[in-house]
Amino acid sequence: MVPNGRHVAATGRSSARWLFLCAALIAIGGGLLIASADGVPAVAVTETGGVYTVSASFAVHESPQTVIDVLTDYDRIPKFMPDVQVSRVIERTSNGAVVEQQAVSRFMLFSKAVHLLLDVQENGHAIRFRDRSGKSFVSYQGGWNISEHDSMTVVDYHLAAKPTFDVPAFVLKRLLKRDSALLIDRIKAEITLRENLRK
Repeated sequence: MVPNGRHVAATGRSSARWLFLCAALIAIGGGLLIASADGVPAVAVTETGGVYTVSASFAVHESPQTVIDVLTDYDRIPKFMPDVQVSRVIERTSNGAVVEQQAVSRFMLFSKAVHLLLDVQENGHAIRFRDRSGKSFVSYQGGWNISEHDSMTVVDYHLAAKPTFDVPAFVLKRLLKRDSALLIDRIKAEITLRENLRK
């Protein structure tokens, strides 16, 4: 049952925020868009059969290695993503890690918690993830691709997720697109900080 009026808007905003939040934070997918030269993220959100696909791309001047360092620093994610309460590596594998994350998104008097247990595969400039807990999503998988183009590092992100909650699709799609740009800005800021510390 979907609540009416103000409750629909509030619930939609909350769910949209935490859905994209965890997608971006865990840092995992292969995007389909091309970032602009000035680093402004390009974002697209579609929905088919209850599965939401988020594709985003942005460009930075920092090195690919710095980008990878940020995206795979799972234990430090709460430091630059304050909405994530817990992010910890519970197991290291030969080509990645198993990462547990918990996040809470709040909007006015509403809040939504999400739990993920991600199998992460790190393969050079590609990072892939898949949730195996099934607690907050029926399915959840994606990744990041990092590449170099014309002295810029291009970061492509892709997520396909089917949430376990009901929210009007048009509300969720609009908010996912808006909030994704804000979340990418946080990642970009951390990338710049890490690069400066290297110098």
